[in-house]
Amino acid sequence: MKKNCIFTLLIAILGFSSCNFLDQVSPNDINADGAIRSAADAEAALLGVYSTLQQGAYYGGQFPLMGEGLSDNATTGGYSYLSLDQIGNKQVTPANALVQDLYISMYRTIVNCNYLLRALPEVNGLEDQRRQEIEAQTRAIRAMAHFDVLRYFGEHWDEGSAYGIPVIAEVQEITDVPVRATVSETYSFVIDELKAALAGINPDDDRVQYVNIHTINGLLARVYLYKKDYANAILHANSVISDSPYSLLDATLYGDIFSSRRSSESIFELAFNKQNRSDFNGLTYSRDDALRTELFYLASADLNNFFQSRPGDVRAALLDYDVNRNDVTIVPDGRTQKYRGEDSRDNPAYILRLAEIYLVRAEAQGRSAGLDDLNLIRTQRGMQPLAAGDIPTDASFLDAVLDERRAEFNFEGHRYFDLARTGRIGSVLNIEEFRGILPIPSNEIATGQGRMAQNPGY
Repeated sequence: MKKNCIFTLLIAILGFSSCNFLDQVSPNDINADGAIRSAADAEAALLGVYSTLQQGAYYGGQFPLMGEGLSDNATTGGYSYLSLDQIGNKQVTPANALVQDLYISMYRTIVNCNYLLRALPEVNGLEDQRRQEIEAQTRAIRAMAHFDVLRYFGEHWDEGSAYGIPVIAEVQEITDVPVRATVSETYSFVIDELKAALAGINPDDDRVQYVNIHTINGLLARVYLYKKDYANAILHANSVISDSPYSLLDATLYGDIFSSRRSSESIFELAFNKQNRSDFNGLTYSRDDALRTELFYLASADLNNFFQSRPGDVRAALLDYDVNRNDVTIVPDGRTQKYRGEDSRDNPAYILRLAEIYLVRAEAQGRSAGLDDLNLIRTQRGMQPLAAGDIPTDASFLDAVLDERRAEFNFEGHRYFDLARTGRIGSVLNIEEFRGILPIPSNEIATGQGRMAQNPGY
């Protein structure tokens, strides 16, 4: 989706300056609401919302990959870049520039959603059904962006925590100061938004590059899993698995997910093209003879050791640790092969895949009922199924699910969140538990007029 003039217009009030994300104004600012008057304006504005997901600091690269650098899946390269080094060392500070950009980019998406949703009821010439569909897609994206902020910046594993995130559901004025909702309030907002989107979405539109009914059910399954509402996680996972056109690829075709576009496993895949490239290739591969200093995120030696203990797992083929193919500065780490395509650099963002839904259902069902789903993913990836005796306890079953998620989604941005939501940050990474989330950027704290509390430990 190529960026368009409506997108540029809607984000003009924000800019990239390093102050509060809601405290932005341009001296040349115009009325963004007045720019969305016709049906064509609304359609262009919806594309603009999708375009904000493509920002390099969001799903254009950094959002999924930063989580890999914060986990045991990746190490960092770069150019002695302090902010990147902090990520690789798992010692991020509130002044980290990459974290600031990440925070702003997610709220930029939310703000654009709010502008479109406020203007939508007054748009002329838009059929009611299409108005409803645009609203549903926009609300789903707004919910997803809030949940993404929560996963990085709020104590998402504890529904009783006061450390949720600012929930921004209306267009803000320059004098408004964001305050943090509780984790419970954040979850309630996200779930209510997704349910409203589910009620309004076109059930017959299965295009994976846009939010569809299966995207929303998949997101609800993901959110409920994090919330530990396992019954609802199973309910929405069942909807995707039973009622969608998606299917798992055979083990021999696993690499097609990443070498082709919109495979049968993709539920929501954010598209890029040669004119509107993502950052994935440059951040992780670049070219065959790239040096460590040129790449931001490299596959860790620990990830290699993990796959060495999994004979037959075809997913290991998408990691390259060979010293003959990597510059000596990279070894003993390696490079992911998921984002090849050095010429076009139009690598998609894999936001939601069918394998995740099966593993969500497996985890939510638990050891007695979830083994079939776990084994389905294992056998589709070239591995032997597990017997009940191999996982004699609930804890060992969860370990097996998390291992499968690590094998399946390395370099797709799940591992850091998985460690945090299951209380494994300290034991796996050997760091303080509070580092299971990032600090609120210092500029947000400084401009918050004392109303924005920092995350504990920072």
